[in-house]
Amino acid sequence: MGLLVIAIDRDNDLGRKTGIRSPVLGRESNIKAAVELGLADPEESDTNTMLEAIRTYDSLLEDGEDVEIVTICGDVRVGTKSDMKIANTLDQVITKTKATKAILVSDGAEDRELEPIIRSRLRIDSTRMVVVQQSRPIEDTLYTIVHKMEDPKVQRQFILPIALIVFVWGLAGILGLSEIASGLIWVILSGYFLVKVAGWEDEFRNFYNELLTTSERVSIYSYVWLIAVLLFVVGVAQGIEQMDIAKESGVAAMVLAFLGLDGILPYLLSAIVCVEIARTIDTYVSEGVFNVNIIRFIFTVLSLGLITAGVIDIMAQVVTGADPELTDPLVTMLWGFGLALLGRLVFDIIRERVEEESSAEETVADD
Repeated sequence: MGLLVIAIDRDNDLGRKTGIRSPVLGRESNIKAAVELGLADPEESDTNTMLEAIRTYDSLLEDGEDVEIVTICGDVRVGTKSDMKIANTLDQVITKTKATKAILVSDGAEDRELEPIIRSRLRIDSTRMVVVQQSRPIEDTLYTIVHKMEDPKVQRQFILPIALIVFVWGLAGILGLSEIASGLIWVILSGYFLVKVAGWEDEFRNFYNELLTTSERVSIYSYVWLIAVLLFVVGVAQGIEQMDIAKESGVAAMVLAFLGLDGILPYLLSAIVCVEIARTIDTYVSEGVFNVNIIRFIFTVLSLGLITAGVIDIMAQVVTGADPELTDPLVTMLWGFGLALLGRLVFDIIRERVEEESSAEETVADD
């Protein structure tokens, strides 16, 4: 026996719906199995796979080929168990038929994943994709969605936020806090997206590992993360309180109040500065290297915060329709520009001293 036409039913629809056991070897057996499967479920695409395999078998037989046909089924739990079952069944069929070549017939992209398993045992001369025309886009789309959902990266980016929404909503309902459930959801989601955008996932993971999986010194950076999270939560609460005060002035005013100097802005900036200072301290303690850029970073964050606060104050006055009083916002913005210039000056002075000390140390080392 040289050539084997193989119809693949990876999830064992044939066995589940008709009770016929795999392998189904021979033309008459496959015709009978295809008819029974079609009667059991007229919409089952594996029926078309078997019929295409029979048609291919007949065509090859007319051409004088030494050919046999077989339908091989896997398991309803598609995956390792199903693939191992198909591999073992295929070995039995090869032993019985003495086949050396194969033509693979399947009904979708999922079954095509078995091609490497078959190719490791037989030379595949041809593959046929048989899908009912009306269902092909649906099946391919469904397979793509299911396959992507198994990707850990996709799970973290899309499934996790949905899970957070459902979890918070359900927990609030259990605790009788349905009236604040929507607010809790927005707070948690904003925190989650802040972590994603800022790239802080590794920091949270390292903090967990340091606390629970090592006996070494826990870095200051890890502890400061707790302070930063607490500052963020307090800032959100303060921003919500300011939104409640400004609710009579409209949605735009509420948003500006939430972001303003009396809202989340100072707490958010404080959290960012604390985290970066702790990172710099840990680097200095562990490696003996002081990152002079932290000076510029602190002044830059503070100056941008003051400038942003001034801009928000001006916008809030315009939105609320109040008589513009630009003195305080302009003074705040001037303070911001002043801090930026001062930060630049301090940074240059410290950097020059650090470079001079480094040059002196290198000179002594050369001598």
